Amino acid sequence: MADSPIPASRKVPATPTDSLAPKSKKKPTKSKKKSRNAFGVGSPSWNTPFPIGNLTAAEILAYLPHWLKSVDVVDRFIANGGRSHTVAVIINDHRNLPKDKVFNSNSAQIMMSYGMRRAGFKGWKVGTHHEFTRPDPSMREDDLDVQDFRTPRETHPKKAPSKTPTGLLKVNVEADPIDFKDLALHVKKHPGGNDALDLARCVAYALTHQEETWMFPTDFELLVNKLGGPATITSQHHDRQIFNRREKAKLATSSTLPAAPSPLKRMVSAEDLEEVGERRKSDRLASRPSKDFREYGSDIADDVEPLLSPFTTPPPSKKRKYTRSPATPASPSDDNDFEQEEADYDDEEEPEAEDESDDQPISPEPAIRGRAAAQKARQAIRSMSTETERNIEALTRQMSVVPQTGHMPPPPIPRPAVEVSQEMMALARGFSERQSIFIKPPVLSTNRLRVDASTVFLYAAEGCTSMKELWNSALSSTRFNGPRRSPPFRELHRLTDPPSTDVSDWAENIRWAKEQHALFGSDSWTEYDYHLDMITEHRRLSFWVSEEAITGGL
Repeated sequence: MADSPIPASRKVPATPTDSLAPKSKKKPTKSKKKSRNAFGVGSPSWNTPFPIGNLTAAEILAYLPHWLKSVDVVDRFIANGGRSHTVAVIINDHRNLPKDKVFNSNSAQIMMSYGMRRAGFKGWKVGTHHEFTRPDPSMREDDLDVQDFRTPRETHPKKAPSKTPTGLLKVNVEADPIDFKDLALHVKKHPGGNDALDLARCVAYALTHQEETWMFPTDFELLVNKLGGPATITSQHHDRQIFNRREKAKLATSSTLPAAPSPLKRMVSAEDLEEVGERRKSDRLASRPSKDFREYGSDIADDVEPLLSPFTTPPPSKKRKYTRSPATPASPSDDNDFEQEEADYDDEEEPEAEDESDDQPISPEPAIRGRAAAQKARQAIRSMSTETERNIEALTRQMSVVPQTGHMPPPPIPRPAVEVSQEMMALARGFSERQSIFIKPPVLSTNRLRVDASTVFLYAAEGCTSMKELWNSALSSTRFNGPRRSPPFRELHRLTDPPSTDVSDWAENIRWAKEQHALFGSDSWTEYDYHLDMITEHRRLSFWVSEEAITGGL
């Protein structure tokens, strides 16, 4: 009867003969690779579900950069003008990376291409994105809603070991909700202005209300409604505009080599070089002239090599060839989600600064210090160079042209750049006697989003240390280079005074609204586009100008 195989779950007791048998050497087990997070410990998982709402490209990369592995996020970014370079610039601008590393363009390309290729887009790279069928062809450039976006576990789950369901693998499970306050981990600068919509407001609120608990993404819609509803989307919030604003930005290097000391400049003329034959003199010959029997203009090389200073760079005898190997997960973007065989990439959109030269000379190294006599000779030559430099400066002062003190013609009277019309002059003369005209202000909703004591922390710039600085920042008339493009639309009379030299429509509208508030108590003129257009039209029809505009000559 043939022996039946022993089930794996059944244990066979050891017999005496087993204890006498030679023990086989156990193979050393490989230590498990430690889990690493490319964006810092505690950064949100790439399998964090997408919320119901609108997110800008800057908000995604600042708070949830691991979503760069989602095919829907990559498709939206690249289809709207994003490149590896601009994606890396935004990440470096908003996040602190582990060990102060720099997230370079290659890292962005690796992370995006890994997800796209795993999802079935074979050979995908940024430069060939337009050659593939889009995951969602109906996606529009002005649509910032992400509720239908898919996480990597849905489009390209990690392969599970044999006999293990793919859905039970830890990296393929939906991530738990995360506290809004934890989204700020490793964030050095929060998105603001036209880079931010609702997520930045929610994070700011959570940070200033530590006693409250709001979870992302489950409470995102509730918190947005609590803060006044979704912010108005303008063209400046679109991905293309956000990427275009970083198009010319440069990536900083993680480590810079110290610059080698520059050699001492020797102030010698062409005649001096001919006299010594372009040779270095030793200590004994530096004080007396030497003869050179070479003909003028001869290209015969010296038989004696010149002495090398410890600060000079020796000429490279050969050039070293640098081979470019594919980027590996050891770069700042290394992550458990990366695999070595998937790391071949070719980013045609990569900036030239990322490319290494294939024909680069050997790095300069300090030359070996020579004998004592050579050092002595160098010191003598340097002292002669210093003396020569002083002689040249003295000669320059002697040859400098001294201006004559004779009669100089008076400078011509400058003509004004703009001819002021007689009508404008008449208005200027009657400025002190003019009377302001009351314009009925618009009616505003009492439930509108506004800047008050409970929300000033959300709309002030970072770094404010006092309440006065918070209010000045939140109500600054110059902070956004014009009016805000999203709620809350601030009341014009509450804004800080524009610079006296600013006579733009924006500055004049603020001064007009302040006058209406001071004389008639109007307090509902805001920086909303419709309000500003009404004020501008009235000012031009009534020839209203401010005192600052008249003082500055319009």
